[in-house]
Amino acid sequence: MDCCSSDMSVVVRASAAIFALLLLGIAGLASAGIARAEPDITGLGEKAIGWDTYRRLDRLPYLSANTQTLQVSSFDRSGGDFDISTGNQNGSGGCLASGGAGCVIAEDRGAGEVDSIWFTRDGGNVTRMGTIRIDLDGQTVIDAPVQSVVDGELGAPFVWPLVANAAQSPAGVYIKVPMPYRQSMRISVAKNLQYYHVDYRQFSTADGVTTFSPSDSALDVVATLRAAGTIDPKPAAPTAAHHNRVVEVPADTGLTIAESTGSATISGLRLQLPEPADRLLAGLRLQIEFDGRTMVDSPLGEFFGAGLGANTVRSLMFAAIPQPQGSLSLSEWWPMPFARTAHITLVNTTANPVAGIDSDVVTTPDPQWAPALASGRVGYFTARSHAGPTMLGQDWLFADEQGHGKFVGVSHTIRGSRIKTSFSDDAPYFLEGAERVYTDGSASPQWYGTGTEDFYEGGWYFKNGTHFSDPFTGQPDQRTEAGGCADYCVATYRLMLADSIGYHSAIRFGIEHGKRNLVQPDYSSTAFLYTQPNETTAPSDEVNPADPVSRLMHGYTDTGATDQVLVATYEGSDDTRTIAGLVRNTQSVTTFNVQIRPDNRGVLLRRTSDQATGYQSADVAIDGVLAGIWLQPRSNTFHRWLDDTYLVPEALTAGKPRMTVTLTPILDAPPWTASRYRVDTLTAPWA
Repeated sequence: MDCCSSDMSVVVRASAAIFALLLLGIAGLASAGIARAEPDITGLGEKAIGWDTYRRLDRLPYLSANTQTLQVSSFDRSGGDFDISTGNQNGSGGCLASGGAGCVIAEDRGAGEVDSIWFTRDGGNVTRMGTIRIDLDGQTVIDAPVQSVVDGELGAPFVWPLVANAAQSPAGVYIKVPMPYRQSMRISVAKNLQYYHVDYRQFSTADGVTTFSPSDSALDVVATLRAAGTIDPKPAAPTAAHHNRVVEVPADTGLTIAESTGSATISGLRLQLPEPADRLLAGLRLQIEFDGRTMVDSPLGEFFGAGLGANTVRSLMFAAIPQPQGSLSLSEWWPMPFARTAHITLVNTTANPVAGIDSDVVTTPDPQWAPALASGRVGYFTARSHAGPTMLGQDWLFADEQGHGKFVGVSHTIRGSRIKTSFSDDAPYFLEGAERVYTDGSASPQWYGTGTEDFYEGGWYFKNGTHFSDPFTGQPDQRTEAGGCADYCVATYRLMLADSIGYHSAIRFGIEHGKRNLVQPDYSSTAFLYTQPNETTAPSDEVNPADPVSRLMHGYTDTGATDQVLVATYEGSDDTRTIAGLVRNTQSVTTFNVQIRPDNRGVLLRRTSDQATGYQSADVAIDGVLAGIWLQPRSNTFHRWLDDTYLVPEALTAGKPRMTVTLTPILDAPPWTASRYRVDTLTAPWA
């Protein structure tokens, strides 16, 4: 989030009475018991939708071919430090469109799911924004003041921690109720929009999708989330076995604390560290090997969200709980499947032995994991950890992967210095850095955030270091010189479960350190993913509308279209590289033929276009059969090149060596622009 010289009001703290009532609510829901389904991994290659995402976290390792996760946000379209003026701000022409409650901030056509909505202004008080309206499939599911929604006044499921106000998520507010839709989505606010992001998924078909209903209170999910950090959130497994050991790890060496053979999953890990825990969190590393490959090699503290030391962490998938005698309890519940073997090792990088580490590893046998992993339907749990100084002009990379998989979270530790800025004498300016996510070779980021604390769904530099630990996001630790930090240090995390980011051939997930990477803190990060080494797309064809030869070869027609020269840049981490090309503009029907693989599992149709004008949209037909609407509401007049992707479902492409694509611009929509169409065939044997 980019701060300015305007007044930042103080976040109103919840009273002790409110917190007492909240704790009573947690206890009441927990005592009612949580329904646990029997794990059954048969045929779970299908996408997890709605509440099933949280009811069946045992499905998390499954990968989906027919989804993509996108973000719209208020990032500065020029790429600079002025989200407040050149971002998507109400009153400056930045709303996507007018409609709904007034200012449209997100819109989609086809099937999908809204997974996370975040706002801030006025130090986290969003009263001035007035109403938020969410329309799904033509029905209004929310029409209420934003502040009332995030305060939990609508009742379940819109209660903490599925919503949070600025006291619960310091200086930011969020809505994380998963809201699926079959045909359309539109989110709007009344007025005074400043900083926001909306994270949502698109599905290639509406199969299995039921439109969200606010009448489903999902009290079992609420109870599970409110118990975060204390229980395994996955369904209970009757065949689970515990492997308990108390070990001493010699200096400068490693010790295997558990190993398992056969097709199974590691479903839980608990470590009880003796005091002093801070030293052990920094000096011990966790290594996990699956089927002969080391997939985890991470500093112990950061793996459990405690990158700065022994502080309380209560996320949904990992926890760190200080004990009265000075020891520290660490727990994690990521599902980690393997086909043949698993080895868990603690590595002591210090010069002294560490005795009295109590470990408990939970494994659950199941013969179906082996074929699911072999086919690529399931990914191996992977933690990518690295640390060091950041580099001027380069994003810090949480993950830079080849193959296919999905990104499900990150634990991030920052050690930096405050600097003088136009709005503060001692700003932790590194927090101005925005995340940018690229997948499958796209030159455009499909996520472009507004700031580091905004990514972790707080705001305004977390209001000078307020600690919080929610099920999905947190800043559980912040320290200054008096707390063992050279100047200003923070530990943060974010879990992305419903809004996990899938990829077919590659993902590059980076984050700036200060706007345009202009400051150099030391960063350490551990990214959590499910990965497979092989790619699941194959380049099949490419169409260049302005090239007469390409038009002839592909039977390309677009009566009345015109060409224009575009000399521009892409937005994102490479926004200074100028590219010149011809762009085809049309408001008439476009048709072309392309080659695909007969053994395809669907097709990714990527367009390179000019995004100077937003809301370009067209009906898409494959071989004369309507597939849906390709809508791109985004626009950017500073960096005009854009790559975006349409998911063509397997039902329209299976067994075909070629397909005919027909694009019919929507009446009254802006001209449809295209410089290139790239066709990638999905090749994975998805269930």
